Amino acid sequence: MSYQVLARKWRPQNFDDVYGQAHVTTPLRNAIRSDRVPHAILLTGPRGTGKTTLARILARCLNCEKGPTDSPCSECVSCTEITAGTSTDVREVDAASRTGVDDVRELIEAIRYAPSPGKYRIFIVDEVHMLSKPAFNALLKTLEEPPPRSLFVFATTDPEKIPFTVISRCQRHDLRRIAVREIVESLATITKAEGVVVSEQSLLAIAREADGSLRDAQTLLDQVISFGGTEIDYEQVADILDLVDRKLLLAIAEACVNGDAAAAIEACARAGASGIDAKRLGENLLALLRDLVVLRIAPDADRLVEGGDAEIAELRALSESCEEARLRRMFRALLKEQEDLAWAPQPFAVLEMAVVRLATMPAGDDVAQLLARIDALERGLREDRTGGGSSGSVPHDERHNATSNPSSSGARDAAPAEDAPEREAGSSDSPPSNGSFDAHPAVVLDRLRAFIGENHPGLVAALEGGKLLECDDKHVRVFIPEPFAAQRLQDRLESLEAACAKFFGHPIRVQIETTQADAEAESGAATDAKAALTGEALRELTQRALKNPAVNRAVEILDGEIIEIRPTGHTR
Repeated sequence: MSYQVLARKWRPQNFDDVYGQAHVTTPLRNAIRSDRVPHAILLTGPRGTGKTTLARILARCLNCEKGPTDSPCSECVSCTEITAGTSTDVREVDAASRTGVDDVRELIEAIRYAPSPGKYRIFIVDEVHMLSKPAFNALLKTLEEPPPRSLFVFATTDPEKIPFTVISRCQRHDLRRIAVREIVESLATITKAEGVVVSEQSLLAIAREADGSLRDAQTLLDQVISFGGTEIDYEQVADILDLVDRKLLLAIAEACVNGDAAAAIEACARAGASGIDAKRLGENLLALLRDLVVLRIAPDADRLVEGGDAEIAELRALSESCEEARLRRMFRALLKEQEDLAWAPQPFAVLEMAVVRLATMPAGDDVAQLLARIDALERGLREDRTGGGSSGSVPHDERHNATSNPSSSGARDAAPAEDAPEREAGSSDSPPSNGSFDAHPAVVLDRLRAFIGENHPGLVAALEGGKLLECDDKHVRVFIPEPFAAQRLQDRLESLEAACAKFFGHPIRVQIETTQADAEAESGAATDAKAALTGEALRELTQRALKNPAVNRAVEILDGEIIEIRPTGHTR
């Protein structure tokens, strides 16, 4: 007798054997028990999740000699013939190879005959979405009013390609990807019955590689057994299936969390030496960082992370050694690099530099520390401007916007500190230090919103989406895109000017712009400036910005790095 692969040998024969699809098996069983079986059923879902298997089980349930029953005997003539595919009452059609209207006409002709010797005439159409449009149209009338004791069971991986007129005539059930834990449970049952010793770590690796498909997992297990025999270790599984070594992933992640760039790039190099593709390694590392973030936020939610108990415990310990904000920043940084790998001439070098960046990424500071550092920066900038340091400053027409990556960039992710300075919104005893005209307009507007938010929530809501066009010691011009919000600010202009006076430390006039002309002109000026600055002029201006004392002071105070320099405003 020829060898039968595990996927066929261990195909479920009743509803109890089906893994991970209780939301489908329960209504089907209830329909059989209550004699409410529909005349057309559509089973959709990813590959290897049990669509055709459920169709065959349903056919056995209806035509079993003890049935209709939700627990077929699998021993009677009808059950064995359906299992073997020789039943005259159950016909399976592969729509991928029989797509035309003539093939459907054959089904329509065949369904007219009464079932014999079974109780139902059942047609299982696999990959039904492959039928042509004329074929679907020819099927509509019969599908809506089929003969008594007849049943259509459609299976597909792509329900979007099925006409809605067909879907509306069927009772639809969507199968899901099977969870890793359930796949591992199924594989453990198979290996025990087959007399094969496979570690839980190996079964987890196979289940992950199957991506929710139990059939794929059984096929991979078959391949592993053919190579390793009756005793299989994880190294063999990783070698056979070309898996990313979990130990290497953990080594890279641990080095990044501990800030050890040398160890991180060494672990990454070991992974590269084993022949692992850079994109695949990045994807696995990204998934691992996701697990660390989840365990850091919800340490007791083991069900949200797929893995064995020992593996989850190791991940939990690693997540507890790093703050949540930094883990999320590491995830975002690696995600950005992962998007660039497909276009990189040397993908593994890009991934190595990304790993170094993760390892050297500083911890995020809380809000109070961030505000203190920004205040120190602004004081330094004012001292530079008033202390005779004009020779190093950049004129307005040559001013650049230097974008830095400070260690406090994660502060927006961190929770506000309980001991935040009292000078934030609500303090009116003295002019606040953050009412400075030296800061970027967007920063000034953000701080103004924060200052008036506690006492004037209505004003804050109206300022959302606004843009600060001009700000000096006499007046402020704000562009508000929403007409309703602009009118609300106009109606409460006195309150807004009073709040601004407290914020800046002296009376100031506020002007609300309701058209986009000024905003577009400002944007166009920046674009014109960038276009005008090309070649040697742009390089010269860039060098000036890099040598500017104010820029260097900002980098020093914020402990950051300059990652981009771009011109703003008009040029002469």
